[in-house]
Amino acid sequence: MKIITLCLSLWAISLDAAEWPHALRGIVNGTAKIETDDFLRVPASVEARRKEKDVAAFEVAHAAPSVELAFHDQLGPDAASRRLWSSWGDIGVASDGRVYCAIGDHGDDAGGNARCFLYQWDPAKHTLRQIVDMNRIVPPKAGQPAWSKVHAKIDEGADGKIYFSCTLNGGQKAGDPKYGFNDTLPGGQIYRFDPADGRTEVFANLPPRRCTATSQLDRARNIWWCNLEAGNGDALFGINLATKKIVHQGEDGSVGFNRAFTLLRDGRVLCNGAKTFQSFDLTTGKLQALRAGAEGSPGMRCATRESRSGHVFGVMQTTHQLFDYDVVKDEFKLLGPGWLAGEYTAVCELSPDEKFLYYLPGSHGRAWQSGTPVIQFEIATGKRKVLAFLAPAIGSRTDFVPGGTYGMKVSADGATLFVNFNGHAADSIRPAKMKPSGFGLTAFAVIHIPESERP
Repeated sequence: MKIITLCLSLWAISLDAAEWPHALRGIVNGTAKIETDDFLRVPASVEARRKEKDVAAFEVAHAAPSVELAFHDQLGPDAASRRLWSSWGDIGVASDGRVYCAIGDHGDDAGGNARCFLYQWDPAKHTLRQIVDMNRIVPPKAGQPAWSKVHAKIDEGADGKIYFSCTLNGGQKAGDPKYGFNDTLPGGQIYRFDPADGRTEVFANLPPRRCTATSQLDRARNIWWCNLEAGNGDALFGINLATKKIVHQGEDGSVGFNRAFTLLRDGRVLCNGAKTFQSFDLTTGKLQALRAGAEGSPGMRCATRESRSGHVFGVMQTTHQLFDYDVVKDEFKLLGPGWLAGEYTAVCELSPDEKFLYYLPGSHGRAWQSGTPVIQFEIATGKRKVLAFLAPAIGSRTDFVPGGTYGMKVSADGATLFVNFNGHAADSIRPAKMKPSGFGLTAFAVIHIPESERP
């Protein structure tokens, strides 16, 4: 028994000290391709709940998707011992089809010992490569904080360049003097990556000692919007990317629940207020409270763009109910729980043809407990269809268990979902310090939806 215990201890130490992520099963040139009908098997834990009260009905697709899976690499020395590799923000699809995503280690941000990276997925080469190391853009300096994650969106601007902003473990604490912001790094910044030459630059500064976890790019008007955290409360902030001029900075505390807002087709910003949705009109400078609001929820957690028919769809915080907001009528209705009796959902997307709403419930690490389902909600009928239960099939083939996502996009033709996953390693390779909690190991997935499942 002592010999077995010693061997297990040495095995755990060797994993902790090894390069991370490990060479996972099924990976060829950094990417695994998985094609199996196992994606369509309903996990026992889900089957047991189908007849419970208040559980939303669902059906399962007839044809399974194919999935490409790639792992974020080049994490630096002692990567396996870093605090928590994770992804917290939405991803972006550029006009050339390449996809941008980010991860960080949730490390010692105040002490300047944290890591944050951007990656690019090339659909032509089927490869994921690291393109930005934030410690090279903002070199570590004594007494200066380090970025530990990207929580806001990653977007392609009108100039074809990629815009993003980094943050701390908790951006709402940016005003704490312990972070030691200075003239070089006064607070959150907007960064610009140029795909043509691979260079990243500091494009603009946010107001001092402020950060953001939530942003939207109005490409039609070339305005980058975000919600400012810290200060004396949350506020909308907008900057013109062509002129670098600030077009708006709202009054602190004027924004309610700050994790989501969306843009309407007329240029207004739809965000959460104290009790209802509210809209900000840049042409008038007015922030107007609307009638729409849901009892028991502080507001939207994620929302789509406004559809051509004038509707915004999304998921509410706390209650995890789907909603439909009619912009013209200022009317709001709930469509039932997104998954089972309701699961936390941080991102959703409208299909290009506007027939479907796509989302992956269980964002904060819990998705694997119900098989990591990929949901297609048909707007006309209200039907929820599971395109795949990813966790069992991926875990058994690669030793990676997808645990949830904050970043998901649909391709321009509606045939593919791109997902930046949090997750953890399977028991056989998981380092001793990593718990099976849906965090610690990240991956990027490309989910190819069969044509028969998107009529």
